[in-house]
Amino acid sequence: MLVRLPRWRLFLGSTLDGEGDLLETEPVRVLFWYRGIESLGLGYLMSMLTEHGHEIDLIFEPGLDDNTVMNIPALARLNRPEALVERAKSFNPDLVCIGAPTNLWQHASRIGERLKNELGVPVVVGGHHAQALPEYVMNHWWVDVVCIGEGELALLELVERMARGQSYTDVPTMWVKQDGVIHRNEIGMLENDLDVLPFPEKQLWWEAGAFRDVLEVFTGRGCPFKCTFCNIHYQREIFDGKGDFLRKRTVGNVIEELKQNLRTYDPSFVSLHDDNFTTNVLWVEEFCEVYKDEIGLPWYCFGYPTTIKPRLMKAMAAANCSMLFMGVDSGDPEVRKQLMERPMTDDLIYEKAKLIHEHGIRSFVSTIYGIPGETPKEMWKTLDMVDHIKPTQASGNVFYPLPKTKLYDISVEMGYLDEAGEEKVRRGESSFHQHSILNHPHKELAETLAKLTPVYVKAPTWAKPLLRKMVDRKMTRTAQLLYIVMIPVTFSTIGKEAVRITLASLKAVFTGKSAIPRRRRRGRQAAVGQMPRRPEGTTWQRPVADDARKERIPEGLRTTQAAPHAHPHAHEDEGVEVVLAAPRRRTAED
Repeated sequence: MLVRLPRWRLFLGSTLDGEGDLLETEPVRVLFWYRGIESLGLGYLMSMLTEHGHEIDLIFEPGLDDNTVMNIPALARLNRPEALVERAKSFNPDLVCIGAPTNLWQHASRIGERLKNELGVPVVVGGHHAQALPEYVMNHWWVDVVCIGEGELALLELVERMARGQSYTDVPTMWVKQDGVIHRNEIGMLENDLDVLPFPEKQLWWEAGAFRDVLEVFTGRGCPFKCTFCNIHYQREIFDGKGDFLRKRTVGNVIEELKQNLRTYDPSFVSLHDDNFTTNVLWVEEFCEVYKDEIGLPWYCFGYPTTIKPRLMKAMAAANCSMLFMGVDSGDPEVRKQLMERPMTDDLIYEKAKLIHEHGIRSFVSTIYGIPGETPKEMWKTLDMVDHIKPTQASGNVFYPLPKTKLYDISVEMGYLDEAGEEKVRRGESSFHQHSILNHPHKELAETLAKLTPVYVKAPTWAKPLLRKMVDRKMTRTAQLLYIVMIPVTFSTIGKEAVRITLASLKAVFTGKSAIPRRRRRGRQAAVGQMPRRPEGTTWQRPVADDARKERIPEGLRTTQAAPHAHPHAHEDEGVEVVLAAPRRRTAED
């Protein structure tokens, strides 16, 4: 029987030397860091490594001091950074991987520098910030590798080369810094068949308290639209010629992942977290038909207004779709068309919202206030549109100029983003849910509207004039307090999950679980679309002591780098030596 393997697939932990003899390598231990919420992107990287025999662990910061919604520095100690560092040291990794969206960069930079000093191993940074600003990220002394594209194949190749003691300076999709030289490799080919990827890691996120009642799943990747405030449009450019940007898993593969997780966890809600779930009508109809019979839990998804069709709503409602997220973004048609490149009429938006409600599906609309050139009248139109739609929930966002997006460039050209503002973006300061970093003449109005829009949707009719007066008076601090207090009400599903996650992650930190390393078993039970097992008759042999790891990298790849802030257990003039495992030749007795 022939089994088709992906072009990048290696037999688990094995390779051939120049003479054709089979070598066996030690598994590489890879530590991941993230903050605030579960990251499906990192989950895929984790499972790719465990499926190939490597070991992983996660240090997860609850992020109570700055979770992109509120910024309260006094709560930073509740993140227990010392306990997380101790967990990292106990795991004793060979490699550290840090996920860094723009609004987490300042926290990623802090922990990355700390881990580099404490562990002295290579650090890989990925995420949208690294993808948009690779030079800036790479210029930080503690960063060794920057991932500029999708990371599953690239990280796997890098780790496999580390395990074999080979150079990884030419791995596609990775920029690698070695001996002061940056090797800027091109983006590799995308994996068009998403079914060959292992299902993302869940257990470590659960143990860290990063998810509870809501099970998140990707059914595909990419988005066909080009909203100017989103990073999707420049991703389409950098991936041009590298494969299919829009990709979808098979329905059977998605259902199998859901079933696998439902055998382990007990969620009450499913979030299909694609950028735009409703693009492919036939796929969605097939999915709904299977989902309602085999899963049945209420679920949530994202839909672009022009893709919301009657036949889709009928199928989704029958499959227990509980809520649909739709971007309104602005209530002014010219702002949507000219600045956001979302050319749709007010009537179309109202029609789609009505269609959602007619099928018994709750609506969640998003808004953005304070984009370059937006006037107070145009901002008020957005609140008026939300009031007319009468959604179940709404989010209010302050415009944030994500680097490399069109609206970022427009902000600079129009003088709304000066050099100081650009530096704030590079450092990842603020977010969509905090204060505006633009030199916008109406930023206080934008911030107040963003905080009160979710509350306004839930307010009784008699309270809405009072909320409008708060907006008129730009009572931003009062609006912020009201927004925080009302989160469990304004975001009935997501808000309650956020509270559960906060409590669970605090419990994980304060009960000491975060200080205990969890060694992932190498490889899990295969499921639909996952990788074949490692060949029988091969075994792993771990080093008996750290001295055994001294030969884990060829002489030419060893680097000693002096840190700007000395390791607390080293002399100031000492550097940190990076060592990895060398391959062991398999003998006839094996």
